Amino acid sequence: MRKVVVLLGLAGAMCWGQDPLKVAGGTYRLIAENDEVRLLEGNLPVGAKTAMHTHPALMAVMLEAGLTKWTMPDGKSVQSAPEMKRGSVVAMGPQSHISQNMDKKALKVLLVEFKRPVPAAGKAKKASSARSCKVVAESEYATAQLCSGAAGSVVEKHTHAGSAVYVALTDVNAELTDSAGAVKTLTMKRDAASIAPAVTHSGKNMGKAYELIVVDLK
Repeated sequence: MRKVVVLLGLAGAMCWGQDPLKVAGGTYRLIAENDEVRLLEGNLPVGAKTAMHTHPALMAVMLEAGLTKWTMPDGKSVQSAPEMKRGSVVAMGPQSHISQNMDKKALKVLLVEFKRPVPAAGKAKKASSARSCKVVAESEYATAQLCSGAAGSVVEKHTHAGSAVYVALTDVNAELTDSAGAVKTLTMKRDAASIAPAVTHSGKNMGKAYELIVVDLK
């Protein structure tokens, strides 16, 4: 129940805040962006507090989770849910806030900021899922899945109907075969993130056991 309260409390106004890259550049860095999404990595040392800044609607992928406090422009504050762990994904509405690390360890997060409006009724893209993936977060903008597999495991053919964001929770080394038979290697280091185009493909894990967050845009 507490998790629901936190998510509702985070839906603040967009006014008064600024781009985190400009006003909190010591905390956030740009990983990648296109006309649909912007990927930011956030690092918050123990006890650190950011300047007031603004985010559009987003999904936050926890890389090093811990207790975080967000203070809104009206002075009200909320804290992250205690069950947050590495790989947790939270859908958040547009908001302005100050972020503060209230934990005894550094925090790290990958933010997937959505740059386009919510798809019109009936226009949302729907990705197909593989058996090795499970939905961990959902919003009007995207669906996030946790995908995992053992060494040598195979992922059956599935479709990313729109752009997708990959966030590697472990090192990833896979071969992806598209619907035309073309083979592409996907190599990612732990905590890396990237944006991929719409595609239909199958996959084979060429490395050790892996965990990967896949955020499919609607």
